[in-house]
Amino acid sequence: MSLLKRKTRESETQSTTMEVYFSGPSVDEHSMSVRDLAPALIGLADAIDRYKELSCPFADLDVRITATKAGSFDVILQILGTAISLGQGGETIDVVNLASGIIDVLKILLTRHEQTGTVKPGEHEVVEQHETQIDLQIGKAKLSASRRSYRAACDGKIINDLGAATKPASEDGYDPVRFIHKDSGNDATVPGDASESMTDLTLSDQPIEPSAETTTLQIDTIQFQSRKWKFSKGDEKFWCEIADDGFLARLNRHEESFCSGDLLKVNLETEQYVRDGRLETGHRRITKVIEHIPIEQQPTLGI
Repeated sequence: MSLLKRKTRESETQSTTMEVYFSGPSVDEHSMSVRDLAPALIGLADAIDRYKELSCPFADLDVRITATKAGSFDVILQILGTAISLGQGGETIDVVNLASGIIDVLKILLTRHEQTGTVKPGEHEVVEQHETQIDLQIGKAKLSASRRSYRAACDGKIINDLGAATKPASEDGYDPVRFIHKDSGNDATVPGDASESMTDLTLSDQPIEPSAETTTLQIDTIQFQSRKWKFSKGDEKFWCEIADDGFLARLNRHEESFCSGDLLKVNLETEQYVRDGRLETGHRRITKVIEHIPIEQQPTLGI
């Protein structure tokens, strides 16, 4: 039975499996009601699709049920897809770290629930940001996660989808639901109360910690009398505040000159918030200009 089908080119297809275990007295005979199972599988497929949308929107995915076997009632999902390179740093996301990332999202949600009684993102739970990882302090618990997984763990849609995927845990006789991804050695066990918190969560204009990254922006419009310049990054264009006073001082002293189209390697901070269950971006600030890269290098004369 195919849950979600998309085209992939055979030569590029990769696969990994995620095992989902439904336990409890209702599955003692290794059977499960279709009315309980089907919505859970659709919720999980939707969560996987939403994680893909947030982290690698150009990847192709196909999520299928490949088998069931004896024990507590379990389903093996086969996730097929293509590896995608993200950005200039060469970071790659494939089906293995995508599946592992879904379980990392569950771990963040479970930690929030254990420490605070809710899966709602906390305003100050990010304590340190690195290039691809972040460090979290949630109540008394400390954990690290990828930027992709944390972003997903602040997205209302994926949280609600995972609530649907684990809803049997909140029904009589199915508690808990366990997810195992053997390729990464990652697993998570979701009890009924945490599943209910995921299902019931409503997010609207919920602020979360700003993202911080080192990236390269192309200058679109220069305003020498203002801190706000217009930049482009890929297909996106936006106005951005330059908060590097040293860079602005050098500019005012005419120690540096720029042209539209030049590149700036910068530390970029972006405000983030959740609106109606979706992650949105707000005000952007360049906290430091690391390097100016002229679009056309001036020729040098060997004398």
